[in-house]
Amino acid sequence: MGSSAKKKREKKADFKKTKLKVGKARPKNTNATDTSFTAKSIILKQQSLSETSRDATSLFNHNLSLVSSSNAKQRENALQYLTTVCLTSGKEGLPQSASSIVAKAQPYLLDGDKNVRTQVLKLLKSLPASEIGPLDQILLYTKAGLVHLSDDIKLFSLDVLDWLLQTNAEAVMACPGGWVKTLRTFQNLLSWHGGQMANGAVTNGKWSATKNTSNRLGSNKLLVHQLNTVANLLAVGLTAPAVDPLAEPKRAALCFPLCQVDAHMISKKSDPFGYLNLFGAVRDVEGEVYDDAEERVVVFNELGLLETFAVGAREAKKEAGEVGRAASGVEKALKLAEMG
Repeated sequence: MGSSAKKKREKKADFKKTKLKVGKARPKNTNATDTSFTAKSIILKQQSLSETSRDATSLFNHNLSLVSSSNAKQRENALQYLTTVCLTSGKEGLPQSASSIVAKAQPYLLDGDKNVRTQVLKLLKSLPASEIGPLDQILLYTKAGLVHLSDDIKLFSLDVLDWLLQTNAEAVMACPGGWVKTLRTFQNLLSWHGGQMANGAVTNGKWSATKNTSNRLGSNKLLVHQLNTVANLLAVGLTAPAVDPLAEPKRAALCFPLCQVDAHMISKKSDPFGYLNLFGAVRDVEGEVYDDAEERVVVFNELGLLETFAVGAREAKKEAGEVGRAASGVEKALKLAEMG
């Protein structure tokens, strides 16, 4: 009974495994492909295996697209290539405009990888400062980095802001909120909050001391850098751009015997009486653009930022050391507003 049932099951089976015998080769599969032939050449149409066949423009565009890659190492390599091309382009120019390159790279100022962030800043520095275009978005990413949870990104964002103030100070001031909102950001970072002051003392509310970041960084590196950047921002915002000393005497000689002719001529601004806001809506003081240093000084005093920053710098100066020296730089910059 048992043997007959076993034979029936074997007949019904869909697949029967062949038993291999020792000393004999394994039988070939019925679907095996014959690979015994030899090909003289393999032709791949419309493809190339070498990098040299690509022209410079397509290679540049390819690396520019790789900036948004999900792989951090690939982003870094692409940024390195773009930086090298920008530094060696010379008079030939770049395959794409500087503003389009900035628009592609600026979001990665907040990248989690330190090497990528560093390479983005190198790329921005390699571009001509006059061709970068509006700095609204770069400043927005920079201020977002200033309040980031990561201390490394905070320090890096301070480096970016220092570079912007050094190379494109007037363009930064020309951004909406580039003056007041940036000051407010630092005011919140340093916890420089207090009431109105008279004779250097707080009259309304309690003063909150400067935040100490030594617990996380092991030193006052972040605080010192923040104070130094505040001093740079105040020095740039409260002073008018430098005038060529050689050009000024020539200009005065041409206007002689007239004096202060510009004050009596038609203004070069499109809206010379816009500051009066005669027919406009309610003004957004913090979001406005202040092109003129005198306007920035007036707003700085009207908002009470002069007194707030003065007391904050004085409190920070009590810590002495690197923090005290950095706070002295802030006090020195604030004297420009007091003279204004």
